[in-house]
Amino acid sequence: MEKLQPFCRQGKGRSIVLLASLGVFSPLAMAQVSSDSEEVVREAKPSQSVENVFREEHALFSDRLTIEPGINYSYSDRSQLALRGFLALDAIFLGQINVDTVKSHITTFDINTRYGLTDRLELGLNIPFVYRSTTYSSTGADTSATKLSERSIDDANLGDISASLSYRLLPETPSRPDVVLNLGVRAPTGTDPYGIKTRTDVIGTAEDANGEVKNTNLTVPTELPTGNGVWAVTTGASLLKTLDPAIVFANLGYTYNIEESFDDISASSGKSPGDVKLGDTIRAGFGTAFALNERLSLSLSYSHEYIMQSETTQNGVTSDVIGSDANVGVFSIGGTYALNDSTSVVTSLGIGLTDDASDVSLTFRMPFQL
Repeated sequence: MEKLQPFCRQGKGRSIVLLASLGVFSPLAMAQVSSDSEEVVREAKPSQSVENVFREEHALFSDRLTIEPGINYSYSDRSQLALRGFLALDAIFLGQINVDTVKSHITTFDINTRYGLTDRLELGLNIPFVYRSTTYSSTGADTSATKLSERSIDDANLGDISASLSYRLLPETPSRPDVVLNLGVRAPTGTDPYGIKTRTDVIGTAEDANGEVKNTNLTVPTELPTGNGVWAVTTGASLLKTLDPAIVFANLGYTYNIEESFDDISASSGKSPGDVKLGDTIRAGFGTAFALNERLSLSLSYSHEYIMQSETTQNGVTSDVIGSDANVGVFSIGGTYALNDSTSVVTSLGIGLTDDASDVSLTFRMPFQL
């Protein structure tokens, strides 16, 4: 952050200070005035666009209550090709080809509230409501490559509620970034994914002795979860530095999922009790934002999460859940616009860069301060 140089003009024993700037002040920029032997220090109020960046990417520590309703939509499309046969001459496939496709739509409505207890301590609470719709389709049933089975499942319920506490460890200086420590907890208030039964649809291809059409190639769940089902503790740190007119930020965090016991963790019929230890998550991200003027800012960022492998324990035997680990990388383009001094509009477009990430996600939020 560049040091702002005041232009001073003396008159009648007072100094009049004019700050040369681009219209966007650093949150820690100060104007200093000397009069006789006394020195007066005054904080320059940051522009609304800069405050929006602090609120979304870091922590604002405002003494006003912020209520932030929002909506997020994400879409992912997964196709799996299964080959049962062999290759002739490394080019011609002889056997059965089966293609399974899963198209997932997740819409989350949430209310995020924040309140700065002091200029170093901020509390947060997030209450989500999740609507999920997933379409399962499969071809190649009974060796037929022309038959397609498709079923859609949708569910809506409360998601996992989370609370957070942010503490400003080090305030920003001309040579040091703003450093904030975060601690949060997530409660399993959503529908958990364990013990959800599956069903096999009776539609499609070959006929049985009674002339009914049967297809056992497509198996789908009877419902969709809206939460993880376990308590989790999150900790991390975020850094932010103003380099007028740009702002750079980075974050690092870790989520520990607490092992939980469930009456049923199997998709098959009957009860199958056991313990579930979801894989912990390591996350990191970085980006930059540009305050274009007093009200408008644009941001570019990248975030990455590594989700470790999950484990289940039944009858004293612990087993790894194969394929439960994941790498989620997302590149985001965002923008904020201040409608007035208390209300803003925040948008963000996320593009998945890894196979485990959603193909695309779109977020719209409207924080306002009371």
